[in-house]
Amino acid sequence: MKNLKLVFLSALVFTLVTVSCKNDDDDNTTVEATNSMTINGEEFSIETGFLTEFGENSDGSFDWDVTLISDGFTIDINNETVTGIGSSIYLDLNTNSATGLVPGTYTFSNERAEFTWVDAEGVIDLNGETGEGNFFFAESGTVTITGTGNNQLIVVDLVDENGNEITASYEGALQLL
Repeated sequence: MKNLKLVFLSALVFTLVTVSCKNDDDDNTTVEATNSMTINGEEFSIETGFLTEFGENSDGSFDWDVTLISDGFTIDINNETVTGIGSSIYLDLNTNSATGLVPGTYTFSNERAEFTWVDAEGVIDLNGETGEGNFFFAESGTVTITGTGNNQLIVVDLVDENGNEITASYEGALQLL
């Protein structure tokens, strides 16, 4: 298990997420980049996203963590400190690429493998200094990535243990940490 402070910092500084929208006119799903996230019914603008590499897993997949954060935080990457209060979504994704996230649909798994997520959470009122907040731990759902680089779209559609939705839609570059 990763150190909670490292996970928190990673989640605040290493993630991207997206929201999917349903077209009212038909049954086709239309994805719209809104750079927003919804956690337990509350909507927040996504200020920035971070991507962190944790290397190759024992099964040959690669561990990349994405953190999407709202405004309200001040992040000092050099000193690895986070201050302020805001909201975030953290995704622990596994790909088939050592060079970053690749397009595809990532689904929940208890074990690391290509195109899976093993940990994901949304946090409301997250205190950057204490790590305290209102946490929602996902246990099902998908993360869909399309495009690459600055044109990468991340759509998050997750559900926590109490049936609360954690969704996001983020398009743009992720800061690599």
